[in-house]
Amino acid sequence: MDSNTVVIFGAGATKACGGPLTNEILTRAFNTAYEIDREQFLPTLEEFLSDNFYAAQSGELPPLPLLISFLDTAIDRGHALGPKWDQGRLIDARRALDYVIFAVLEHDLKKLQKNYYHTLYDKLKKKAGTLPVTISLNYDIIADNALTRINEASGNDEGIFPDYLCDVASDLYRKKMGDSKLLKLHGSLNWLYCPSCNRLDVGISNSGVGFTKVLEQLYSEEKAKHETLEQRLTCQGRKCISCHSEVKPVMISPTYFKDYRNPHISRIWYEADQVLRKAKRVIIIGYSLPDDDLDVLYLLKRGLSHLGDNSIDIVEFDSDHRLAEKHPVGRRYVTLFGKRINWHTDGFEGFLDRFPIS
Repeated sequence: MDSNTVVIFGAGATKACGGPLTNEILTRAFNTAYEIDREQFLPTLEEFLSDNFYAAQSGELPPLPLLISFLDTAIDRGHALGPKWDQGRLIDARRALDYVIFAVLEHDLKKLQKNYYHTLYDKLKKKAGTLPVTISLNYDIIADNALTRINEASGNDEGIFPDYLCDVASDLYRKKMGDSKLLKLHGSLNWLYCPSCNRLDVGISNSGVGFTKVLEQLYSEEKAKHETLEQRLTCQGRKCISCHSEVKPVMISPTYFKDYRNPHISRIWYEADQVLRKAKRVIIIGYSLPDDDLDVLYLLKRGLSHLGDNSIDIVEFDSDHRLAEKHPVGRRYVTLFGKRINWHTDGFEGFLDRFPIS
């Protein structure tokens, strides 16, 4: 395995480390154990669900992609959903949903059970002498911090952060950006973006080693509770240092019609296409290749068309250890790539134990 290895992480990789899958986020949001502003955000979301999804009144929540797509379609078309839900209130509900997604991810990722990402990087570096290129479909910063720790252990203090292959403006990040490449196709919990001047910043820990999530900077608890949701989302004076406009998180939501027009995200997708075209081996961990994720499916099909047989490792967990042709996810990969795949059903941990990379 050489430097042309590409690792792709899906939600299942985060799940293996203790994080949530997309379809678990809403349910967890209403769990009282989660650190969520229940007076400010959840009532708006709960009221919207009750008024617009009748099954929600009996506790049956809609799939998160459906909910986000429903809201985004109404907002994009300038529609109201009855007298109670004009454009202003729909935007409030949409932003409350953004907060809930961030809060659930942040809560769960504070309590990671195991960091298989770090183990994988360590084994790959020992085998090949270099780190693979990473493509992540997740918002979490498990890969970011794992790469930082691996780079820090090498003793190169000036090159510890991964290269996101986009124009990050944060001075400390640029000073300490290394050679390990991490392309986050759907954004990241540690990114803040100014839509006015296109400045992108990342959250870095006070120690200058490792990344932090930016939830607290966007949804601080320091303001008085009577303030409106709109005020809560102006970042409490968290303004772009270049043009003083309000900054926003960068998170491409799991909708049926994803918006990749952010210039930094567009650049990352271009770089991902180039990386895949040069790959000699690809390891895909915890990505189910859903039929409605057309953009990613198209990226993989186009970028990996040059690879030969047994050059793509697909890592899923299946307690029945079914053959790819007998497994719903496996069948999708076989349809797309045929004999080029090696099908692994032991999950992330089992793959690390059995795959000969150390």
